[in-house]
Amino acid sequence: MPLGLGLAISHSQTLYRPREQWEGIYQQLISSVTQPNRAGEETPEVLDRYAGQIEGGFEELRRRLEAYKPDALIVMVSDQRRMFDETQVPQLHVYKGTDIWGSTRYTDLGEAESESARVTIPCHDELGGWLADELTWEGFDMNLTRGKFTPQGDPEGGVGHPLTDPVLKLLPNLDVPIVPFHINAHVRPAISGHRMPPLGRALAKVLEERPERIALLASGGLTGDPRGYLAGWIDETLDRWILTRLQRRRSEQLQTLWDLDSDTVRGATGEVRSWIAVGAAMEAVGARAAVVDYIRFHHATVGTAFAYWDPQESARPVGPDGLATVPEYRP
Repeated sequence: MPLGLGLAISHSQTLYRPREQWEGIYQQLISSVTQPNRAGEETPEVLDRYAGQIEGGFEELRRRLEAYKPDALIVMVSDQRRMFDETQVPQLHVYKGTDIWGSTRYTDLGEAESESARVTIPCHDELGGWLADELTWEGFDMNLTRGKFTPQGDPEGGVGHPLTDPVLKLLPNLDVPIVPFHINAHVRPAISGHRMPPLGRALAKVLEERPERIALLASGGLTGDPRGYLAGWIDETLDRWILTRLQRRRSEQLQTLWDLDSDTVRGATGEVRSWIAVGAAMEAVGARAAVVDYIRFHHATVGTAFAYWDPQESARPVGPDGLATVPEYRP
Protein backbone atom coordinates (compact mmCIF):
# COMPACT_ATOMS: atom_id res chain seq x y z
CA MET A 1 0.00 0.00 0.00
CA PRO A 2 1.46 3.41 -0.90
CA LEU A 3 2.62 5.62 1.93
CA GLY A 4 -0.27 7.75 3.16
CA LEU A 5 1.27 10.12 5.69
CA GLY A 6 4.59 11.68 6.61
CA LEU A 7 5.33 13.77 9.71
CA ALA A 8 8.35 15.76 10.90
CA ILE A 9 9.10 17.43 14.24
CA SER A 10 12.18 19.28 15.48
CA HIS A 11 13.65 18.06 18.75
CA SER A 12 14.77 19.86 21.88
CA GLN A 13 14.27 19.14 25.57
CA THR A 14 12.43 22.46 25.75
CA LEU A 15 9.55 21.22 23.63
CA TYR A 16 8.79 18.49 26.12
CA ARG A 17 9.06 20.41 29.38
CA PRO A 18 6.64 22.92 31.02
CA ARG A 19 6.92 26.58 30.12
CA GLU A 20 8.14 27.50 33.62
CA GLN A 21 11.27 25.36 33.11
CA TRP A 22 12.35 26.90 29.82
CA GLU A 23 14.68 29.58 31.14
CA GLY A 24 16.60 27.12 33.30
CA ILE A 25 16.89 24.62 30.44
CA TYR A 26 18.07 27.37 28.10
CA GLN A 27 20.88 28.36 30.45
CA GLN A 28 22.03 24.75 30.70
CA LEU A 29 21.93 24.22 26.93
CA ILE A 30 23.95 27.35 26.09
CA SER A 31 26.38 27.23 29.04
CA SER A 32 28.86 30.10 28.52
CA VAL A 33 28.18 30.69 24.81
CA THR A 34 27.54 34.38 24.01
CA GLN A 35 24.03 34.71 22.60
CA PRO A 36 22.96 36.57 19.43
CA ASN A 37 21.14 39.87 19.88
CA ARG A 38 18.02 38.33 18.37
CA ALA A 39 17.72 35.98 21.37
CA GLY A 40 16.77 39.04 23.42
CA GLU A 41 13.49 39.22 21.50
CA GLU A 42 12.29 36.13 23.37
CA THR A 43 10.63 37.98 26.24
CA PRO A 44 8.37 36.11 28.68
CA GLU A 45 5.35 37.22 26.66
CA VAL A 46 6.86 35.89 23.43
CA LEU A 47 7.77 32.60 25.09
CA ASP A 48 4.21 32.27 26.38
CA ARG A 49 3.01 32.56 22.79
CA TYR A 50 5.57 30.03 21.65
CA ALA A 51 4.20 27.57 24.19
CA GLY A 52 0.80 27.85 22.54
CA GLN A 53 2.29 27.46 19.06
CA ILE A 54 4.19 24.35 20.09
CA GLU A 55 1.13 22.70 21.57
CA GLY A 56 -0.79 23.66 18.43
CA GLY A 57 1.86 22.04 16.25
CA PHE A 58 1.74 18.81 18.22
CA GLU A 59 -2.04 18.83 18.17
CA GLU A 60 -2.17 19.20 14.38
CA LEU A 61 0.23 16.32 13.78
CA ARG A 62 -1.57 14.18 16.36
CA ARG A 63 -4.85 14.88 14.58
CA ARG A 64 -3.33 13.91 11.22
CA LEU A 65 -2.02 10.66 12.65
CA GLU A 66 -5.33 9.78 14.29
CA ALA A 67 -7.23 10.47 11.07
CA TYR A 68 -4.89 8.29 9.00
CA LYS A 69 -5.07 5.38 11.48
CA PRO A 70 -1.75 3.76 10.58
CA ASP A 71 -0.98 0.12 11.35
CA ALA A 72 2.69 1.02 11.89
CA LEU A 73 4.86 4.13 12.29
CA ILE A 74 8.47 4.16 11.07
CA VAL A 75 10.42 6.61 13.24
CA MET A 76 13.52 8.00 11.52
CA VAL A 77 15.89 9.50 14.05
CA SER A 78 19.57 10.06 14.82
CA ASP A 79 21.11 8.32 17.82
CA GLN A 80 22.87 10.50 20.40
CA ARG A 81 25.11 7.83 21.96
CA ARG A 82 22.18 6.10 23.60
CA MET A 83 21.50 3.11 21.36
CA PHE A 84 25.17 2.78 20.36
CA ASP A 85 28.51 3.63 21.88
CA GLU A 86 31.50 4.78 19.82
CA THR A 87 32.81 1.26 19.32
CA GLN A 88 30.12 0.71 16.69
CA VAL A 89 27.90 3.35 15.11
CA PRO A 90 26.12 2.07 11.97
CA GLN A 91 25.17 4.52 9.26
CA LEU A 92 21.69 3.04 8.86
CA HIS A 93 20.07 0.82 11.48
CA VAL A 94 16.70 -0.86 11.98
CA TYR A 95 15.58 -2.44 15.23
CA LYS A 96 13.66 -5.72 14.92
CA GLY A 97 11.94 -6.65 18.15
CA THR A 98 8.57 -6.68 19.86
CA ASP A 99 9.26 -3.56 21.94
CA ILE A 100 11.87 -0.95 22.79
CA TRP A 101 12.28 1.04 25.99
CA GLY A 102 13.64 4.39 27.04
CA SER A 103 13.58 6.83 29.94
CA THR A 104 11.42 9.94 30.01
CA ARG A 105 13.98 11.67 32.27
CA TYR A 106 16.71 14.06 31.12
CA THR A 107 19.61 13.31 33.44
CA ASP A 108 21.66 16.06 31.77
CA LEU A 109 19.07 18.51 33.11
CA GLY A 110 19.46 17.15 36.60
CA GLU A 111 16.38 14.90 36.49
CA ALA A 112 16.90 11.75 38.54
CA GLU A 113 16.70 8.43 36.72
CA SER A 114 14.27 5.86 38.07
CA GLU A 115 12.55 2.65 37.09
CA SER A 116 9.19 4.43 37.06
CA ALA A 117 10.46 6.80 34.35
CA ARG A 118 10.94 3.94 31.89
CA VAL A 119 8.45 3.66 29.03
CA THR A 120 8.12 0.59 26.81
CA ILE A 121 6.98 1.19 23.24
CA PRO A 122 5.57 -1.66 21.11
CA CYS A 123 7.42 -2.36 17.87
CA HIS A 124 6.40 -4.01 14.60
CA ASP A 125 8.85 -6.90 14.70
CA GLU A 126 8.07 -8.42 11.31
CA LEU A 127 8.01 -5.11 9.44
CA GLY A 128 11.38 -4.12 10.92
CA GLY A 129 13.10 -7.27 9.65
CA TRP A 130 11.38 -7.08 6.28
CA LEU A 131 12.37 -3.46 5.82
CA ALA A 132 16.04 -4.20 6.53
CA ASP A 133 16.00 -7.06 4.00
CA GLU A 134 14.32 -5.06 1.26
CA LEU A 135 16.48 -1.95 1.67
CA THR A 136 19.56 -4.17 1.47
CA TRP A 137 18.29 -5.44 -1.88
CA GLU A 138 17.90 -1.80 -2.90
CA GLY A 139 21.62 -1.24 -2.33
CA PHE A 140 21.74 0.10 1.25
CA ASP A 141 24.09 -1.42 3.83
CA MET A 142 21.60 -1.97 6.62
CA ASN A 143 22.50 -2.80 10.20
CA LEU A 144 19.87 -4.86 12.04
CA THR A 145 19.44 -5.50 15.76
CA ARG A 146 17.31 -8.54 16.59
CA GLY A 147 15.62 -9.69 19.77
CA LYS A 148 16.00 -8.21 23.25
CA PHE A 149 16.80 -4.51 23.33
CA THR A 150 20.17 -3.97 25.00
CA PRO A 151 21.38 -0.38 24.48
CA GLN A 152 25.15 -0.05 24.33
CA GLY A 153 25.50 3.70 24.77
CA ASP A 154 23.16 4.22 27.74
CA PRO A 155 22.25 0.91 29.44
CA GLU A 156 20.17 2.75 32.07
CA GLY A 157 18.45 5.33 29.88
CA GLY A 158 17.66 3.17 26.86
CA VAL A 159 16.80 4.55 23.44
CA GLY A 160 17.14 8.31 22.88
CA HIS A 161 14.61 11.02 23.63
CA PRO A 162 14.27 12.10 19.96
CA LEU A 163 12.47 8.76 19.54
CA THR A 164 10.54 8.42 22.81
CA ASP A 165 9.47 12.08 23.18
CA PRO A 166 7.51 12.51 19.93
CA VAL A 167 6.08 8.98 20.03
CA LEU A 168 4.65 9.56 23.51
CA LYS A 169 3.35 12.98 22.47
CA LEU A 170 1.68 11.80 19.26
CA LEU A 171 0.62 8.34 20.47
CA PRO A 172 -0.17 8.80 24.17
CA ASN A 173 -1.89 5.41 24.28
CA LEU A 174 1.03 3.71 22.47
CA ASP A 175 -1.55 1.90 20.33
CA VAL A 176 0.44 1.90 17.07
CA PRO A 177 3.62 -0.22 16.84
CA ILE A 178 6.73 1.53 15.60
CA VAL A 179 9.86 0.60 13.65
CA PRO A 180 12.91 2.45 15.05
CA PHE A 181 15.13 3.54 12.12
CA HIS A 182 18.44 5.21 13.04
CA ILE A 183 20.40 7.46 10.69
CA ASN A 184 23.92 8.40 11.80
CA ALA A 185 24.18 12.19 11.91
CA HIS A 186 26.54 12.78 14.82
CA VAL A 187 29.48 10.37 14.79
CA ARG A 188 32.06 10.90 12.09
CA PRO A 189 32.02 9.78 9.40
CA ALA A 190 28.28 10.47 9.25
CA ILE A 191 26.31 9.19 6.30
CA SER A 192 26.37 11.45 3.25
CA GLY A 193 23.40 13.67 2.58
CA HIS A 194 23.51 12.35 -0.98
CA ARG A 195 22.22 9.00 0.32
CA MET A 196 19.07 10.49 1.81
CA PRO A 197 16.94 11.14 -1.30
CA PRO A 198 17.65 7.64 -2.69
CA LEU A 199 16.87 6.17 0.74
CA GLY A 200 13.54 7.95 0.82
CA ARG A 201 12.62 6.81 -2.67
CA ALA A 202 13.61 3.24 -1.81
CA LEU A 203 11.41 3.36 1.28
CA ALA A 204 8.41 4.44 -0.78
CA LYS A 205 9.10 1.71 -3.33
CA VAL A 206 9.41 -1.23 -0.95
CA LEU A 207 6.64 -0.13 1.41
CA GLU A 208 4.18 -0.01 -1.48
CA GLU A 209 4.25 -3.82 -1.38
CA ARG A 210 3.08 -3.96 2.22
CA PRO A 211 -0.61 -4.48 3.09
CA GLU A 212 -0.45 -2.21 6.16
CA ARG A 213 -1.20 1.47 6.37
CA ILE A 214 2.24 2.87 7.19
CA ALA A 215 3.26 6.40 8.23
CA LEU A 216 6.72 7.95 8.53
CA LEU A 217 8.00 10.27 11.25
CA ALA A 218 11.22 12.33 11.11
CA SER A 219 12.42 13.56 14.50
CA GLY A 220 15.31 15.98 14.99
CA GLY A 221 16.75 19.28 13.77
CA LEU A 222 16.42 21.91 12.44
CA THR A 223 19.49 24.16 12.69
CA GLY A 224 21.24 24.55 16.01
CA ASP A 225 23.92 23.12 18.27
CA PRO A 226 22.60 22.41 21.79
CA ARG A 227 25.47 22.37 24.33
CA GLY A 228 27.89 22.97 21.46
CA TYR A 229 30.13 25.71 20.10
CA LEU A 230 27.16 27.60 18.61
CA ALA A 231 24.54 26.75 21.25
CA GLY A 232 21.61 29.18 21.02
CA TRP A 233 22.43 30.36 17.50
CA ILE A 234 19.76 29.56 14.90
CA ASP A 235 20.25 29.84 11.14
CA GLU A 236 16.75 31.01 10.19
CA THR A 237 17.74 31.52 6.55
CA LEU A 238 18.88 27.91 6.24
CA ASP A 239 15.82 26.63 8.12
CA ARG A 240 13.48 28.42 5.73
CA TRP A 241 15.40 27.19 2.70
CA ILE A 242 15.14 23.60 3.97
CA LEU A 243 11.41 23.94 4.56
CA THR A 244 10.67 25.54 1.21
CA ARG A 245 12.62 22.80 -0.61
CA LEU A 246 10.39 20.23 1.09
CA GLN A 247 7.26 22.24 0.34
CA ARG A 248 8.16 22.36 -3.35
CA ARG A 249 9.02 18.62 -3.62
CA ARG A 250 12.71 19.39 -4.07
CA SER A 251 14.32 17.34 -1.30
CA GLU A 252 17.07 16.41 -3.76
CA GLN A 253 18.41 19.96 -3.48
CA LEU A 254 19.17 19.39 0.22
CA GLN A 255 21.58 16.50 -0.31
CA THR A 256 24.64 18.78 -0.50
CA LEU A 257 24.13 20.33 2.96
CA TRP A 258 27.09 18.46 4.46
CA ASP A 259 29.44 18.49 1.47
CA LEU A 260 31.35 21.26 3.25
CA ASP A 261 32.05 20.44 6.88
CA SER A 262 31.25 23.48 9.01
CA ASP A 263 30.19 24.21 12.58
CA THR A 264 26.85 25.44 11.25
CA VAL A 265 25.90 22.03 9.81
CA ARG A 266 26.91 19.98 12.84
CA GLY A 267 24.86 19.36 15.96
CA ALA A 268 21.10 19.32 15.46
CA THR A 269 21.51 20.49 11.85
CA GLY A 270 22.87 17.04 11.00
CA GLU A 271 19.52 15.56 11.99
CA VAL A 272 17.88 17.21 8.98
CA ARG A 273 18.92 14.00 7.21
CA SER A 274 15.75 12.35 8.51
CA TRP A 275 13.60 15.18 7.10
CA ILE A 276 15.20 14.69 3.68
CA ALA A 277 14.58 10.95 3.73
CA VAL A 278 10.93 11.34 4.73
CA GLY A 279 10.49 14.18 2.24
CA ALA A 280 11.89 12.13 -0.64
CA ALA A 281 9.70 9.15 0.31
CA MET A 282 6.56 11.26 0.36
CA GLU A 283 7.49 13.08 -2.84
CA ALA A 284 7.65 9.64 -4.50
CA VAL A 285 3.92 9.27 -3.81
CA GLY A 286 3.14 12.80 -4.97
CA ALA A 287 3.00 14.66 -1.65
CA ARG A 288 4.53 18.00 -0.74
CA ALA A 289 5.35 19.19 2.79
CA ALA A 290 2.87 21.39 4.62
CA VAL A 291 4.60 23.46 7.30
CA VAL A 292 2.29 23.84 10.28
CA ASP A 293 4.58 26.27 12.09
CA TYR A 294 8.16 27.50 12.33
CA ILE A 295 9.84 29.25 15.29
CA ARG A 296 13.34 30.70 15.39
CA PHE A 297 13.54 29.30 18.89
CA HIS A 298 16.73 30.40 20.65
CA HIS A 299 15.53 29.11 24.03
CA ALA A 300 15.23 25.63 22.49
CA THR A 301 18.65 26.08 20.78
CA VAL A 302 17.15 24.62 17.58
CA GLY A 303 15.05 26.07 14.79
CA THR A 304 11.68 24.48 15.50
CA ALA A 305 9.17 23.34 12.91
CA PHE A 306 6.20 21.01 12.55
CA ALA A 307 5.39 19.60 9.11
CA TYR A 308 3.38 16.86 7.45
CA TRP A 309 2.98 15.28 4.02
CA ASP A 310 -0.47 14.14 2.88
CA PRO A 311 -0.77 12.76 -0.68
CA GLN A 312 -4.47 13.65 -0.62
CA GLU A 313 -3.49 17.33 -0.47
CA SER A 314 -0.93 17.18 -3.28
CA ALA A 315 -2.88 19.63 -5.42
CA ARG A 316 -2.93 22.26 -2.67
CA PRO A 317 -1.36 25.55 -3.84
CA VAL A 318 1.84 26.49 -2.04
CA GLY A 319 1.75 30.27 -2.29
CA PRO A 320 1.56 33.19 -4.69
CA ASP A 321 3.18 32.61 -8.08
CA GLY A 322 3.68 28.92 -7.20
CA LEU A 323 6.27 29.69 -4.53
CA ALA A 324 6.21 27.97 -1.18
CA THR A 325 5.84 29.93 2.03
CA VAL A 326 6.85 29.28 5.63
CA PRO A 327 4.86 30.76 8.56
CA GLU A 328 6.26 34.19 9.29
CA TYR A 329 8.43 34.61 12.36
CA ARG A 330 6.68 36.94 14.83
CA PRO A 331 8.89 38.16 17.72
